[in-house]
Amino acid sequence: MAFCWYNRNLPILKIRGLPLSFFAIGFLHMYWILAQLVYPIGQTMPLVLAYDIQYFFMGLWFPLGVALFHASNLRFLHVARLQKQFTGPARRVESGCNGAKTSWLCRLRNMDHTTRSIMFIALGMVIQVLLTVGMWLACRKYHPTYGIPGTELRGETLLEQLVDLSRGWEWWPSVLWQVIWTWIVAPILLWRAWGIRDTMGWRAQTIGCCISNLHATPMFLVALYAPVFQKVNKVFTPSQWIHLSIFMFEIFTVFVPAFQVVKFWIQKRKTTRSNEKWDSPLQTTGLTLSPQAEPFTPSSSSTEHWIFPTATLTKKSKPLDIFSEDLGDRLLTMSALEYVLSENPQPLQEFSALRDFSGENIAFLTSVAKWRSCWATQSADDQKRKMYSDALEIYIDYISPRDAEFPLNLSFAEIKRVERIFEAAARSVCGEQTPISPTSFDIEIAPFSCCEASSPVELSDRNASRIHYEGEIPEEFGLTVFDSIQAHIKYLVLTNTWPRFVDEMQAKRRQSCETANSEGTWKSGSTITNRIAHLVRQIF
Repeated sequence: MAFCWYNRNLPILKIRGLPLSFFAIGFLHMYWILAQLVYPIGQTMPLVLAYDIQYFFMGLWFPLGVALFHASNLRFLHVARLQKQFTGPARRVESGCNGAKTSWLCRLRNMDHTTRSIMFIALGMVIQVLLTVGMWLACRKYHPTYGIPGTELRGETLLEQLVDLSRGWEWWPSVLWQVIWTWIVAPILLWRAWGIRDTMGWRAQTIGCCISNLHATPMFLVALYAPVFQKVNKVFTPSQWIHLSIFMFEIFTVFVPAFQVVKFWIQKRKTTRSNEKWDSPLQTTGLTLSPQAEPFTPSSSSTEHWIFPTATLTKKSKPLDIFSEDLGDRLLTMSALEYVLSENPQPLQEFSALRDFSGENIAFLTSVAKWRSCWATQSADDQKRKMYSDALEIYIDYISPRDAEFPLNLSFAEIKRVERIFEAAARSVCGEQTPISPTSFDIEIAPFSCCEASSPVELSDRNASRIHYEGEIPEEFGLTVFDSIQAHIKYLVLTNTWPRFVDEMQAKRRQSCETANSEGTWKSGSTITNRIAHLVRQIF
């Protein structure tokens, strides 16, 4: 956990929301430690006191840890759903209500996902606390002087009393809480996460946690009530089935992200070496980017099927496929990335949003490129306000920590620099309340590019839907206001998203070639064995 926390600003960890996960792991680990100590140390304590401690920790501490844990897992679906906004034209969506002035329901809807999750968990825990304490007060086995008659401790021998203390209706609120999270919430999470294919191991982590938890409650109940398990319980107590799931929780939640960090370091080092090796001498080696190459597009919004790019590199006047494996590591360069960004960034945009959960990076780069191309030749004073308004929109959508749904991963100094230029204007446009979506405007519109206006009427209509900032424009503002951020994000994409995108495209190309070869073999009259093998490959 310390290793992950030290590297928490890396994109693969920052998006996971480590504080929520670590709080959950902390609660569960403390419960696990207590449960391991209760059996050897509990024998030196009064019997009822030992079970009092176990009862309250299992009834309060453990349910809170499980709830926080699954809330952190649900963040995976939340992020995957929100990243889909970057796969198509960017849109500003009205939040639906103003949480500062209307009903409590609107205020709830306008809360961010983590705050809303914690609120529902807190409500559930209040109910859990009331049930746990109420049942303890009603049960005489823990305090013989008061409680409901008939709930006294049963058993003549110590062993019988131990069995009676570990059973009973007072344990059922805790068991019910576990059933809700493990057999209702977790399967729903499994079902919804199954089709998501991210590149960060987050899906595998979430599915692994959900599956490893399914056995806990059923096996705990079977071990507790089935007489045949008595021999097993002597060496593996019933609660250990729950502790086993906690053990798996920690492996998936802590060590999978840690492995991804190490994997990222290796990938970054490889990309940096390739960029230093090939990017500078690119023009002198005869390997150049072909400006006449056709852009490439995905076959659909899904990342499962791609039409492979026809964009090419030229080497000594001979065209090469840009994602051909013959190029080796020459694709891991800034020139190749900039070529794709300028020709047709849509496939990279979809990959970064649906697979890498970093769609805001490509969206920012393309937005800044359009902004710069629109205003590079328009420096008249009457155009500066319009130029500032468009830049303010980029700041609100991608940079502002208060307004952007996925703020760019920037240094504190960089954020403070652009805040001096845009924050006052952003507050006058968006208000002081933090919106629920990247921007909070009155209507839903497609993004406007001043370069796309074909007539004065169209220009006027689209301008009516855009930001109009009428305040003072800071002297620091200029055409280079986003230059340092743009360079940083490009390097971030080069070392994070771009290598995975290249690997994905090359893997799809290999698969396509293998499928084509298999179909050719099938049509040319292969043996029955080859045909069966082909069918098996198609199925699995």
